[in-house]
Amino acid sequence: MDANTSAPPLDAKRMGTFEFSRTIADLPAPKGLPLVGSLLKLSGRQFHLTLADWIREFGPVFRLDVMGHQLMVLSEPAAVEGLLRDRPDGFRRTSNLKTSMGELKIAGVITAEGDDWRKQRRLVMGGLNAEVVRNFFPTMVVITERVLLRWKTAVAEGRRIDLHRDLKAMALDVIVAIAMGQDIDAVNDDGNQVQRDIDNIFQRLGARNATLLPYWRHFKLPVDRAADKSADDIEQAVIGFVKDARERMAQQPQLRQKPGNMLEAMIAASENPESGFTDQELISNAIMSVIGGEDTTANSMAWMINLLAQNPEAAATLAAEVDAVLGDAPVAREWEWLKQLPYLEAAHSETQRLRAVAPFMGFASNADCVVADTFVPKDTVIFVANTGASQDEAHFPQHELFRPERWIFDGKPSREEDPSRKVFPFGAGPRLCPGRFLALTEIKMVLAMLVRNFELVPDLDAPPVEQLLNFFVGPSAVPVRLKLRAR
Repeated sequence: MDANTSAPPLDAKRMGTFEFSRTIADLPAPKGLPLVGSLLKLSGRQFHLTLADWIREFGPVFRLDVMGHQLMVLSEPAAVEGLLRDRPDGFRRTSNLKTSMGELKIAGVITAEGDDWRKQRRLVMGGLNAEVVRNFFPTMVVITERVLLRWKTAVAEGRRIDLHRDLKAMALDVIVAIAMGQDIDAVNDDGNQVQRDIDNIFQRLGARNATLLPYWRHFKLPVDRAADKSADDIEQAVIGFVKDARERMAQQPQLRQKPGNMLEAMIAASENPESGFTDQELISNAIMSVIGGEDTTANSMAWMINLLAQNPEAAATLAAEVDAVLGDAPVAREWEWLKQLPYLEAAHSETQRLRAVAPFMGFASNADCVVADTFVPKDTVIFVANTGASQDEAHFPQHELFRPERWIFDGKPSREEDPSRKVFPFGAGPRLCPGRFLALTEIKMVLAMLVRNFELVPDLDAPPVEQLLNFFVGPSAVPVRLKLRAR
């Protein structure tokens, strides 16, 4: 295992079969407090911004001293890519994160490691691959038209639109439909319980990750009990979806050979004794798909709408592209149309550069190794800033500006010029996000519908939008009003 980015210098050190020029103790570090070091700064809903400040001050590789332990922070693009590609064999998720997620019944492929992960990955990927998403496209058109009607009606009646809430509801409708085969219509159900439960779980997970002492393992506050109830309620809802799917498959045996959604595929696999896929893994991955498929996609769209509203020239360019592809259609009704929106894809990539919903991840090394020419002992915690290069002028000139054009090239860019080699919003390597294709399809559908039918008008009286870290990073609000476009 070696995630080096270059050959070691001539004065390299050696330890066993490893060659390197420095140890973690040789790295620069922010000044900490006696005994606890930087511990107190590793909490709060702004930790990702603190991490970004440290990267600007100390560079792409530095250390944190925490309670006598040395942690590594890594943001150099080639080294980050190397580490991500060396999972799950070389690196694993930190045990604290896995435990915190498990306490709220978030498990499945997202927390599995080693052979257990490989087994579950095959099943989840089979339920979210390009062919499945393409077959699901007509349903996504219906859900998108449902949102369009809701927004048009609200504009006509002069009612305020809570864009962030509606985006979350649509993302929930999409993932429940493609993964569970159920239409819950959360978009038009302002009090949808599943959506409230998911929001509650992520708020509590974020709060727990920002809390230094895990008090809830000894006594629980009302918010902890509420989060536990939300986790139980989602589990019961998913168990109900599983029951419905099994009854449907009993009536339609052909679904075992040709499943219609991810849940049916996992049920068919779990019924094969050779798969080793248990009922608990089935339920865990079903829960994971519902919870994980809502927040990330909705926050990505919310950030993109905020940035487009603040950059009217980019919004106009995007609208012109969408108009040319969709013609008179209010939404993208043909699958092939989505392939003809390069500026929309570029705007999404630029949004992820500036406002990544998962700006960092925590890992631990499975064995002694060398990362970025630094010797890393076994079980060392490494914070990977997978968008660390996004604020670096050397990689992205005028990095503070929203410029989708920086992602568009006449031909294939060189490795050095390719921005996709510098930021990794969906990860990289074997553990690349299994839902990325679905997320990108949904984002294209919604943003194309939005700019085809509405103008984005910033609410100038609204307070500045904050970046809030729960488990993912989302905007504090989407202070944007919609105005029907003149045809």
